[in-house]
Amino acid sequence: MHNVEIGLDQSLSMPGDSYVMDYFSQLSKYLHAGPPVYFVLEEGHNYTSLEGQNMVCGGMGCNNDSLV
Repeated sequence: MHNVEIGLDQSLSMPGDSYVMDYFSQLSKYLHAGPPVYFVLEEGHNYTSLEGQNMVCGGMGCNNDSLV
């Protein structure tokens, strides 16, 4: 896959005066990293347990097959 099509234009996903829009603008202007990636989890994931946190984290101590 050489090109990922952008689905929802992020400027349409929230009000124009949202602080997040300023964040997206700065990312685009200074980092040139492309569109962000979001992961949506189904309701019911247990974030309060260490095991549940390790399933979605992205640092030392996290599961090798964690989401991030």
